[in-house]
Amino acid sequence: MPYSLSGVGHNGFEKADLHIHTKCSDGVFTPEEIVEKAKKTGLKAISITDHDSVLGIDKAKPLASEYGIELITGVEMSSTYQGHDIHILGYFFDYKNSALKSYLDHCKQLRTERAERMVGKLAEMGVKIEIEQIILKAQNGSVGRPHIAAVLQDGGFVKSFSEAFSKYLGSHSPAYVKSIETPPAEVIRLINEAAGLSFLAHPGQNIPDEILRHLINFGLDGIEIIHPSHDTYKENYYREIANEYFLLFSGGSDYHGLKDQEKDLFGQITIPYEWVTKMKSRIVTV
Repeated sequence: MPYSLSGVGHNGFEKADLHIHTKCSDGVFTPEEIVEKAKKTGLKAISITDHDSVLGIDKAKPLASEYGIELITGVEMSSTYQGHDIHILGYFFDYKNSALKSYLDHCKQLRTERAERMVGKLAEMGVKIEIEQIILKAQNGSVGRPHIAAVLQDGGFVKSFSEAFSKYLGSHSPAYVKSIETPPAEVIRLINEAAGLSFLAHPGQNIPDEILRHLINFGLDGIEIIHPSHDTYKENYYREIANEYFLLFSGGSDYHGLKDQEKDLFGQITIPYEWVTKMKSRIVTV
């Protein structure tokens, strides 16, 4: 796959990254800093896809406009189906849509309540941290497990983010609490009614084929083909499924900028801009 690791397609195709997180959820950089990085790495288009939050969009807009970088409205929405955490990426939707906004406000509350329950589980194990520390880490954004991991690291309970997840916070670890349990069909409907497109995020991580077929039946518009967790085999595999069902392709770096990474790979895991063009052709305009 020429696009996934080099970041440049054959003949120097223009590049996009449609999976980026900022401080508005669990990323390290501000939306403005992400736009700066996009300019430095020569990206034509980016999408800030914070977890259950669209707060970064207005912050990134002015600078993206100044630099001539196309900022595609984005979000990564949590859902649960048959015991699996399913993440749905939304693109090109009206982020001021009232139903979507009110749902995302509700998610912010649910995420804080989830963190509180995880803090309770950690306390039972003798690992005592405060919810206030986690909310402070999130800087009034969308609270997630990386914020808990950062507090655990600050408190000397773990040496790294990866240790925090393997020891306490991962989906099979003792302090884990399920994410938002909204059915994916409802999330897809919300994105659709806000005039957007819905994509299944990183299917190669944990989504059985049978569940993927159900999600397609719920009305998915596309599949995330390029992702750091997908090798060439998985990229080709999901591309074939997308083609079989006439679905769109998407992808990106799933960039968080976490401190554990030795090297900053921003701008190196990208998709060809022509995928963005195909997405635009699928948008229904009234």
